[in-house]
Amino acid sequence: MKVCYALRAILLVLFLGSGCGDDGRPAGTAGNDSALVGGPCINNNDCEQRLCQSGSAFPGNVCTLSCGGSNNCPSGASCAELGSGWICLVDCMDTGDCREQWSCESVIEAGTDGASMVSVCIGSAPAF
Repeated sequence: MKVCYALRAILLVLFLGSGCGDDGRPAGTAGNDSALVGGPCINNNDCEQRLCQSGSAFPGNVCTLSCGGSNNCPSGASCAELGSGWICLVDCMDTGDCREQWSCESVIEAGTDGASMVSVCIGSAPAF
């Protein structure tokens, strides 16, 4: 009987743990280690949706999604209107919420014709 309870407990832990994302976040959400939106990448194959954005605004590159508005982004991300296009980036309250070499910046929320701003993590300019 005790073995049966122990086996059930182990299966419950395994089942509950399998629904989480790679950084302890719920599956399908954005985060600094998320292969969906926010995590570092080398190429498109590193990202769940096969979009690894590179450039000086994205140190270490970033997994992201194209979007038409924030409702197209996963939980924890907003659609940012950037010169390179409209992409989902990780939401933030301050720079401590962002990856190293990134900062929390207020940018135009895509799809709002400039009427709304969102705070997202974006690469900070290197100090020289």
